[in-house]
Amino acid sequence: MSLREKIFSAKDIPSEMVEVPEWGISVEVRGMSGADRTRILELAGLVDGSVNLQVVYPEIVIATAHDPETGEKVFEYGDRDALMSKSAVAIDRLAMIGMKLSGFTEESQVNAGKQFPQATE
Repeated sequence: MSLREKIFSAKDIPSEMVEVPEWGISVEVRGMSGADRTRILELAGLVDGSVNLQVVYPEIVIATAHDPETGEKVFEYGDRDALMSKSAVAIDRLAMIGMKLSGFTEESQVNAGKQFPQATE
């Protein structure tokens, strides 16, 4: 098997089962693909460099929440507004775990700044 084949066949997206007591269910949260993460970063950025959390949190939940029985995504992109009407605690829990599994942590941002200092200036 070539190196390229090994890379493309690697199971490299982590997942975690998350209890959501507010909804009486468990959800499988998976890390994002590179395409999902880039899409969310593009949607969330504002001109002044701040992040639009009203966009980021539901988009992360939409991208990372999967049905543990079927493996299918739970939500569709058009569900953002409906999702934002649900429990903030539940959305926050799922979004935080989705961010952790996708490398959206403060530590990863700091480490990226150390590796690529010109990108943070």
